[in-house]
Amino acid sequence: MINLKSVFFSVSLILVNGFAWGENTVAPVSPAQASLQSLLKQVKSDGLTEKALHATREKTFLESHDQQQKILGLSKQQLTKTKAVTKSLKKRFDDNEETLTKSEEELRKRLGNLGEMFGVVRQVSQDLAAIREHSLLAVELGARSVLLDKLADSKALPSINELENLWYELQLQMTKQGEVKRFEGNYIDINGQKVTSSIAHVGPFMAINQNGYLNYDTETRMLLELAKQPSEAALVADYFESEESFSELALDPTRGVLLGLSSQNPSVVDRIHQGGLIGYIIISLALAGLIYALFLLLNMLKTNVKVKSQLKDTDNVQKDNPLGRILSVYHHQYQEADLETLEMKLDEAVLKELPALEKGLSLLKLLAAVAPLLGLLGTVTGMIATFQSITLFGTGDPKLMAGGISQALITTVLGLVAAIPLLFMHNIVSSRSRELVQILDQQSAGLIAEKAQKGL
Repeated sequence: MINLKSVFFSVSLILVNGFAWGENTVAPVSPAQASLQSLLKQVKSDGLTEKALHATREKTFLESHDQQQKILGLSKQQLTKTKAVTKSLKKRFDDNEETLTKSEEELRKRLGNLGEMFGVVRQVSQDLAAIREHSLLAVELGARSVLLDKLADSKALPSINELENLWYELQLQMTKQGEVKRFEGNYIDINGQKVTSSIAHVGPFMAINQNGYLNYDTETRMLLELAKQPSEAALVADYFESEESFSELALDPTRGVLLGLSSQNPSVVDRIHQGGLIGYIIISLALAGLIYALFLLLNMLKTNVKVKSQLKDTDNVQKDNPLGRILSVYHHQYQEADLETLEMKLDEAVLKELPALEKGLSLLKLLAAVAPLLGLLGTVTGMIATFQSITLFGTGDPKLMAGGISQALITTVLGLVAAIPLLFMHNIVSSRSRELVQILDQQSAGLIAEKAQKGL
């Protein structure tokens, strides 16, 4: 700043001297000289303005410096006071910590065996609360107990009154567990509707109504009617209708676990549905084959009766049976044909009867062979579905693979179940057919022998 002032002062002195010299010579003012005069005035004006601005800034700085000094002094005073308070609080905290340690030690010595009693009471309360909440007795007694919850969560010694109430809760639970009682209560039926009816419970093991067994749901805290009742449910209706002191009932010792599992077991219809489309095809073929086999068997039996009736009276020829038609050929050819021609005519007549007697046997045999093949096809498709589930979802959840495995196994079973009776029916019908053919061959041979004997 000093150098700038010296330069401005030198320039101003030169310009003043120049102007003074110019005035003495009384020379005319050129445009360049006018510009220099304007520059001189501007420099002088800016110098004064800047000087005033610097003076103002210096004054403000000095005033702020004094104010900051005052604030710094106040802050130091406050820091001193805070350190004093902190020291006092720390000392107080240490004293309280020491006092608390001594008090806890004294409390531990005074408690003695009472501390063990407190632990036992707390543990018993927790166990009893859990048993009560997950037992079907909660329908009658309630799922929660204020006393048990308080004792289970308490960190203080129980009072005499609380101990007596705990004893009462234990006695109540034991009494209800050995009680068989009927009461009016609510349950959820298989349609999801809330129903009020007479309910009986056998301790904590099971609950029943007139429709069958009920299961307790811990989430909803309601009794639920089983979707599918076990076979022993018939005893439940007899129990409600009986007025005797003792009645026969099927008891679930697992407190509803076995009942829940039995309700999930699929029935025969459910098993058939698991077989899918191939299972339906196998069942349809099996039913059609059995019906057709019965139809053939009835025809065979009817024909057998007529043939045996014809055997009893060979002179009275009836053409409504194979033997009668063969006898008719014999009687027509007996006088005209020789022995060789008669034998050929009778063989021809027997051959004409064979298609009718063996009709449908090949179809039954085909159905008996196709049924296991369809079962094998269902097994393959079921395993393909299982591997697709494994590919998409992995093996973490076995239920995802259950559908394919069920189809694979059920179709195999259905194929075998269909093939076995069809094979039996084929064998029965085939044996009846062979029996009739044997009778026709035997009678044909007998007629030829009779003709030959008479010819001799």
